[in-house]
Amino acid sequence: MKKLTALIILTAAVLAIASGCNKKEESSVNKTPSAEITEAVTEETAEETAEPVPDCLTLTGTYGYSLILPDSIDSVNGDKITGSEYISNTDYVMVNSSTSKDNINVVVEPGKDKDTFDSYTKEVFQEQCEALGVFTNFKVNKYERTEIQGFDAIHIETSAESPDGDTFSQIQIIVNRAEKNADYCYTFTYTDFSNTLTDEYKKSIESIKMIDAEKSDDTVDELAGEPFTFEMCEGMTFDAPDGWTLTEGESDTPHLVSEDRAMFSSSKAEDVSNLLITISSGSDDNEEFLKYTQEDFEALLSGTYTEIESLSFEAVKVGKYDAFKYIYNVGGEDTEDLDLRQTMLFINCPDKETGVMVCLTDFNQNNSDISDTLETLIKFS
Repeated sequence: MKKLTALIILTAAVLAIASGCNKKEESSVNKTPSAEITEAVTEETAEETAEPVPDCLTLTGTYGYSLILPDSIDSVNGDKITGSEYISNTDYVMVNSSTSKDNINVVVEPGKDKDTFDSYTKEVFQEQCEALGVFTNFKVNKYERTEIQGFDAIHIETSAESPDGDTFSQIQIIVNRAEKNADYCYTFTYTDFSNTLTDEYKKSIESIKMIDAEKSDDTVDELAGEPFTFEMCEGMTFDAPDGWTLTEGESDTPHLVSEDRAMFSSSKAEDVSNLLITISSGSDDNEEFLKYTQEDFEALLSGTYTEIESLSFEAVKVGKYDAFKYIYNVGGEDTEDLDLRQTMLFINCPDKETGVMVCLTDFNQNNSDISDTLETLIKFS
C-alpha cells in the first residue's frame, strides 16, 4: 500500500480503541483515564529550541487548576514555553520535555457523583488498563485514596513497557472537584521515561491547587446541531450524531477542527464508544485506490489486533469521492469482554491531495445505526 499507508498510519490512533480514549468520559467505572496513558506515551518528543525556561514555570488551566512544572517539562505542541506561566484554555493539555519523552498531561471532565467516584477501585483500573493490550509488564504499584484541598482524590502509580520497548513509570492524580462553580474531575498524568523525575514530579504533585474556574460546566454550545468544518480539508463537513460531542481537536473557533485529528464521544454515561476522524496530507491515484481489497485492510490491521472477524467490505461514494467501508469485530484475549466492533471509512480525495479516515469504535455494539449511515455524516462541497 502506498500513500494510503500514510492515511492508515492513523490506525495507530485506533489504539484509542480500547479506551474510552475520549476525554469527556461520564462514568469513572466505564470510561477510565487509561486513555491518557496511551496518549502520554505515544506523544512525539518536541525539538529543543534556544528559548530559556524560567526557574519556576506554572501551568494554569482556566477550568480551575494550577501546578508547578519541573524545569525539563517545558514545551507545548513543539514550542518552548516562554515566560513564567502557560495558560491552558482547553479541557486537555500536554506539556512535554524538549529533550526526552517525559511529559505531563491534564484532562478535565465533568465531575462525578460520590457513588460513581467511590466505585472506581484498583481492580477496575487494573482490569481496564490490561484490556487495552497496548503495554506489556503493566503493573499497578500504588493505589491510594487521598484528598487535594479537601476534594476526594485518587493517587495511582504504575509501570509498564511501551510498544516500542521503552519502560516508563507513571503517576496519575485524579481529583473529583464536583462543586457548583467548578463541576469537574481532573486527571493529572505524570509520565517518566528518563527515570530521573521522581522528586520533581513529587514536588509538582504537591503544588497542585484548585483555583477559580473561568469556564463553567453549563457552557452552551451555541452551534449545537451545526456541522463541523476542518482546516486541513477545505469543503469537508461532519454532522455529529445526536448526543455526540467533540472531545478533542477543536480550535478557538467553535466547530472548526484545526488539527489533523478529531474525536467525538457519546454523551451517554454508559456508552464509552468514540468516533475518530483523521486527515492525512496525501492521497492515492484513484485507479490504484480502487484496487484495494478486504485482504489488504485485514493484513494492515493484523499488526494491531490479534483477531479480526470481517463482517462487510464495500466500495461506496462519499459525495464525488470514492471510498471503502469496512466493518469488523475485534477479538482476542485482550478484548474478548469488550464486545467491540469497528466501522472504518477510508475516503480518497485526489484533487485535495488528502485522505480521510473515519473510525467508529463501538463498545457493546450500541451504535449500529451510526455504523449503518456513517458515510452520510461526511459531506463535501
